[in-house]
Amino acid sequence: MSRVLIVDDSKFARASLRKLLESLDYEVVGEAVDGADGVKKFKELKTDLIISDIEMPKLDGIAMIKEIRTFDDSVKIVVVSSIVSSKIIQEVVGLRASVVKKPLKKSKLINAIELTSR
Repeated sequence: MSRVLIVDDSKFARASLRKLLESLDYEVVGEAVDGADGVKKFKELKTDLIISDIEMPKLDGIAMIKEIRTFDDSVKIVVVSSIVSSKIIQEVVGLRASVVKKPLKKSKLINAIELTSR
């Protein structure tokens, strides 16, 4: 079972993601409210997978991924966002992460996690 960190400034989004991930037999071991909190929690928890929003206060999702990649090149990261431009997709993929556009469907999330695992 993969251990997961959810990073999103929306309490509702974190709860929805938790419910979806747990229904897929993932173990959600932590939640973070922004990118800065996400980096801190990841350093503490060393999860197998991070599911993150892009638009967040303090440190956005892209900056968080860049920071995490400076000390962990192997963690799987999936970005879930309603704001998905071609520029964002290129940047996220360049950081070895996957992108899923909201609204989130179970099949889209599964595909994104599988893509990140390759």
